[in-house]
Amino acid sequence: MKNIYTYLICTLLSAPLWANENDSILSLKPAEYELDCDTCGCSVSSGSSSLENLLYANYIGVKYVHQYYRAQENLFAKDLNEKQTFNTVQLWARVPISKQIEVFGSLPYHSHQKKGKNETKINGVGDMNLMGIYKLILPNASVEKMVKHQLSAGLGVKIPLAKFDQTSTGTANPSFQLGTGSWDTQFALNYQLGYRKLAVQVGTDYTLKGENKKEYKFGDQWNQIVQVQAFLVKNEAMILLGKVGFQNELFYSNQEFNERLPKTKGDLQLLKFGIEGAYSKFSFGMEYYQPLASNLNADEIVMKNKMGVFLNYAL
Repeated sequence: MKNIYTYLICTLLSAPLWANENDSILSLKPAEYELDCDTCGCSVSSGSSSLENLLYANYIGVKYVHQYYRAQENLFAKDLNEKQTFNTVQLWARVPISKQIEVFGSLPYHSHQKKGKNETKINGVGDMNLMGIYKLILPNASVEKMVKHQLSAGLGVKIPLAKFDQTSTGTANPSFQLGTGSWDTQFALNYQLGYRKLAVQVGTDYTLKGENKKEYKFGDQWNQIVQVQAFLVKNEAMILLGKVGFQNELFYSNQEFNERLPKTKGDLQLLKFGIEGAYSKFSFGMEYYQPLASNLNADEIVMKNKMGVFLNYAL
């Protein structure tokens, strides 16, 4: 795994990052930061940035995310017999403040379920996220406007609105929660480069998790993503593009009373497929994540798949 991490770090620091015509990589404004649910609900609060490239930068909309895992029934079981599903409906919006500054906000509603010998369901409002986005490099045309690039940085905060359940921390998956109960800080960086109908995006984000009132701290999370996008359809009536990418997620150990907890860290590598479209002021998208490797909580929980859909209205 160290070789994979070294390669990703080198890629993020040295690879060209991508954009295109009329203030975007693919001719419409890109929205680089999509704050989404952490793997297996680690923040279950829409707290990580998967750095999407939505067709419209400024919007208000709704997104649904489904995640499916297999986990141990309890700390003493050997088989992954328990089915865990994490479902989130998220309201989100991105609003411009100036040419270079934008604000992103999201509020999720979670509905999670465990199925096994003992069935458990939890549902309710999750933690709110707010992020300020600053465009360090605005799209700059060159080579007869066929090539553009853009660099943006984000700084955000997760506001603890959901109730933290301390009893869940003693299970095989401490992240079966509606919220962390902590104030978390988010940092994100996204760089894009586009040429004609193709674009490549490289991004990274880091979530610095805080300690909650119960003196429990979920581990920090570091994500990296590389993806390629291309137009499938582009005319006056409709735009449709496809994307494929690779995402790496690192989870650090949880802590309780300032002591690191065993079997709470891990890493996950995902292959991503997606499609996005725009018609009039509406945009929509679908995405599917297939795990390439899942090393979570000492293999006491395994990710099977993840998918999401969204519908936005351009502001």
